[in-house]
Amino acid sequence: MADLYRRLAVFVDRPSPGNFVWVLIESTDDPAVWLDLETGEEGFDNWREAYDAGNEALMAYVDDELAGPVETSPDDTDAD
Repeated sequence: MADLYRRLAVFVDRPSPGNFVWVLIESTDDPAVWLDLETGEEGFDNWREAYDAGNEALMAYVDDELAGPVETSPDDTDAD
């Protein structure tokens, strides 16, 4: 069984002065193309609070904090 390592990232956007939101993105097979996975619904007063909340959301995609964001390839089976 092979694990695929997901390329996830968090960035903070500022849609208006004093309003910061986090955005969670994932890279596609083309490393120049990123897809939005989630955007925080709550705005924050500063960049750091938004970034911390985004990292918390990122951790929801991680089953094992030491292994990181891996997913099992749907092509792999455990058949003997």
